[in-house]
Amino acid sequence: MNSTQLTQIRNYLLDKKLPIDILVEVYDHFISQISELQREEDLGFDEAFAHVKNSWQDDLKLYWNGSWDLQDNSRFLRKIYLSINLAVLKQTLKCGGLVLIALFLMAQLFSSELFSYLLTAAMVLLTIIPPIHFLHHRPDFDLAKKYNKYVLTYYQHSPAIFFSSFAVLIPNLERIFNHSQDIFTVSRFVQPNLSTGSSLFPWIVFLFLIFGNALIFITQKKYLSQIHKVKPFLKFLKPQA
Repeated sequence: MNSTQLTQIRNYLLDKKLPIDILVEVYDHFISQISELQREEDLGFDEAFAHVKNSWQDDLKLYWNGSWDLQDNSRFLRKIYLSINLAVLKQTLKCGGLVLIALFLMAQLFSSELFSYLLTAAMVLLTIIPPIHFLHHRPDFDLAKKYNKYVLTYYQHSPAIFFSSFAVLIPNLERIFNHSQDIFTVSRFVQPNLSTGSSLFPWIVFLFLIFGNALIFITQKKYLSQIHKVKPFLKFLKPQA
């Protein structure tokens, strides 16, 4: 296939509003299927391209499915987005669970006083890592803004990428330290007093910082992984003026 034909394929897929990371994969499928038709059925490019477009028509058709999401999307994208969201949720629960296991083990190994400091330090560390990671890879995160006419990857729409839980940590840091004994006693299989709302709130903050920061970091990693795939394709896109 020559450059003009490849451009036709790219422009067709761009019109389907595919995120660029997904477009790159579909683009490869189109090229492979067109080449196969040309080779096996002795078709010209235009005829083979039309045949492949027809085979993908139902999957790439944009429509509103009546859901809370008012944006038109294709059936193909909705399936991928659902798979992405489930994978992120699963990984977030897994990572958050590992943190809880680590804290549980610390409660078995250390005194309650030392555990209070270790728990507080862990909450600070979990909160610091995502913004440091973001700043370290800032040029890659800025690509979404530079090419704002396109969706480079589904992950760029997630507010988790840019969210920092410092706003939750800082006003509750002392509360976390003061209520760390509740977490310690639970880890030692002793029932704490949870009869009042004031005693439940530190638990909510504690779990939010663990699973929230896990979600932020995982989403950032997923974004960077997809941007790495997109970078070779950026030469075909027009950045913001």
